[in-house]
Amino acid sequence: MSTKPARGGAEKWFGEVQPSEPPTSAGPRYHADDGRAVIEVIFLAVLLLIPVLYILISLLRLQSATFAVTQAARDAGRVIDSAPSIEAGLSRAQQIAAIDLDDQNIPNKQITLQFVAAGADCHGSAPIAATLDAGATYDVCITAVVTLPGIPSVLSGRNNTVTGVYTVHIGDLREGP
Repeated sequence: MSTKPARGGAEKWFGEVQPSEPPTSAGPRYHADDGRAVIEVIFLAVLLLIPVLYILISLLRLQSATFAVTQAARDAGRVIDSAPSIEAGLSRAQQIAAIDLDDQNIPNKQITLQFVAAGADCHGSAPIAATLDAGATYDVCITAVVTLPGIPSVLSGRNNTVTGVYTVHIGDLREGP
């Protein structure tokens, strides 16, 4: 045993090295637990992977529905603003909203299109009639019901809704009907 002084003048002790026992040919080479860690890791990976995948799929479903109703409200508002009459505008708004929701695989039979006063809450306010009068301002609200994967509609009901809002400003210089 020897000690060597370290650079700073302090001594550093590493201790004796103990030789390990050489392997013997008479004993078993593997222990009884060898190989079980792979099974445990696979089991835990599957156990954790399934809930994480479900949460990810649900969040992506909600995100696509949010994108769809936002785009549908914007397109419906623009179509109404550029329509020659309010009847044609409402018809085109329903059609364009159905197309936007279909692009994101949201069933278009579960949508509602309504108009509320500008800045009002889409769910708590009374709907108003859309108009093409010059200078009119109102909100287009499109609400869709989102179904989450793996949950029956009996349990979730119609509570999973997303709403897109777009404020329409009818131009002051618009020609009358």
